[in-house]
Amino acid sequence: MSSTQPGVGLEWIGPTSLKVGQPADYTLVVRNTSTIPVQKVIVQVRVPTGVNIVNAEPKAENMDNVLVWELGNLLVKQERRIVMKLASPQRGDLNCQAWVTFTGTSVMRVRVREPKLAVKVTVPEKVLVGDPANVVMTISNPGDHTAEHVKITAMLAEGLESIRGNKLSYDLGTLGAGESRNVVLPCVTKSAGQQKCDVFVEGDGGLKASDTVSLNVIQPRLDLVVNGPKLRYLEKKATYTFKVTNPGDAPATNVFVTETVPTGFKFVQADAGGQHDDATNSVKWFIGELVPGQSKEVKVELLAATQGEFTHKITAHASRGMKVDQELKTAVEGLSAILMELVDVEDPVEVASDTAYEIKVTNTGTKAETDVKLVCTIPAQLKLKNIQSSQKYDVVGNEIIFQPLSRLAPRADVVYKLTLTAVAKGDARFKASLTTSSLVEPVVKIEPTKVYGD
Repeated sequence: MSSTQPGVGLEWIGPTSLKVGQPADYTLVVRNTSTIPVQKVIVQVRVPTGVNIVNAEPKAENMDNVLVWELGNLLVKQERRIVMKLASPQRGDLNCQAWVTFTGTSVMRVRVREPKLAVKVTVPEKVLVGDPANVVMTISNPGDHTAEHVKITAMLAEGLESIRGNKLSYDLGTLGAGESRNVVLPCVTKSAGQQKCDVFVEGDGGLKASDTVSLNVIQPRLDLVVNGPKLRYLEKKATYTFKVTNPGDAPATNVFVTETVPTGFKFVQADAGGQHDDATNSVKWFIGELVPGQSKEVKVELLAATQGEFTHKITAHASRGMKVDQELKTAVEGLSAILMELVDVEDPVEVASDTAYEIKVTNTGTKAETDVKLVCTIPAQLKLKNIQSSQKYDVVGNEIIFQPLSRLAPRADVVYKLTLTAVAKGDARFKASLTTSSLVEPVVKIEPTKVYGD
């Protein structure tokens, strides 16, 4: 800042002597002698009495023998000229007085500048859950003055984690005009979904700026559906289907499906390259990668080998420690099936001769039969002679009632042999009736025998 006094100078130019009655030109130079402009410049000239003003350029206003010129403003070092033609009718000395008035100014130049703050937060487009992610905060001063005592506050959502917690503060200090700085906030993604980060910047003089960004945290998932029979009979095959799906929004990699074959079953075959491990009695399939929404299905065929209730344990697992387990219980039961065969040894048979009936009871099922009871009915043409059987029996009228066999194992059989004597001619019909604890209706066999005589 400087102090300057305004000034205007006046200078007469013209002849210093004049003949009576003869006009002459005089010039009054008005000059701004200072280093600042001046305003409202007014020049006045008092002309002696009797002096004739033949002409004036520029025109002047005559006020009581005083000529007045309003020249307006004069810039620095600018000058203006006033030309007057004067004539005197008599001899003597002339005093032409000129004076000037003006308004002076003093200019003070002050540079006014403004600091500003701006912040822009950027994050990766997508990040897998559990992976690191950098939050980059770009703080700038788009103003034309220094921003002082700049501070940053960052607030992370619960799904993001940094070593300094979820609310962090940074002191940037001074940020020059046009300057920009990056602050990197390392964090780790904990939860899938949109995870928000709010950033606030403050500086002296009430300067503020903020920005918010959401980080898209994606995650693969595994879903496992198991289908198979809940009941299977011994020595029957069963097919089990395992469907693994990725319902997440990121690819699941290195996916495997494993089934531990329960002790009541034997491995038969598997599709899709499933490998059976004899040591662990398990079947393993390599699925590979499952993109979001993709499913793959594998199958295994097993043979029911032991009665009881058994649990199939199936696991789908993938990279990043993903794992899902499912179970399916299958009851294995034996199948009830009893076969009775009845034959006569001699047919036809003569009166007074013997014939025999052999009855063979076989458990053709896979389940032990219990309470196996045989009852034989002897026709009137025949008479009981003897019985060969491991089972005790009672004779009630024409019926032979054998004591029940408590248990007949699968594939086992029991044989009864009855020897009879023919006593009368006719068509003899030998009847055998078998009941067990599992039979709803008895098994009945009738064997006809021709008895003849003289």
